[in-house]
Amino acid sequence: MPTKGASMRYGNTNGAHHRGEATENINYPWAKGFIGSESKGHFGKHHKEFNSNSENDYVAQAIHFANEIDRKNYKSVVDYKGNTYKYDPRDGRLVIVTNKGLIKTYHHSGQKFTYHPKKGKTVTIWIKR
Repeated sequence: MPTKGASMRYGNTNGAHHRGEATENINYPWAKGFIGSESKGHFGKHHKEFNSNSENDYVAQAIHFANEIDRKNYKSVVDYKGNTYKYDPRDGRLVIVTNKGLIKTYHHSGQKFTYHPKKGKTVTIWIKR
């Protein structure tokens, strides 16, 4: 997992003024881990999707995906609460990260997911493979 510094942060993307800065599509500079104890529940639901043998392995995979830079293949959107939905349309992986860099969930989204860009508005993102 990349941990060497700002150059590896996902927020270092097109439109950022400096490394590690959030942009209109990424609202966190660096994912650090799951919110509180939420990793336990999500590990129980989703560990088979990622062949994770332990909760630590699942958390490490989620953090790695949230922080990995791949501007060509990964897409992301930000909801009105400031949560970033980062996904890989090639395999349907989805991570939701708060603006404080805490992961809410990590799983395979299937063919679509929904988010709320503005209060009262819902957008469905269809994942095309």
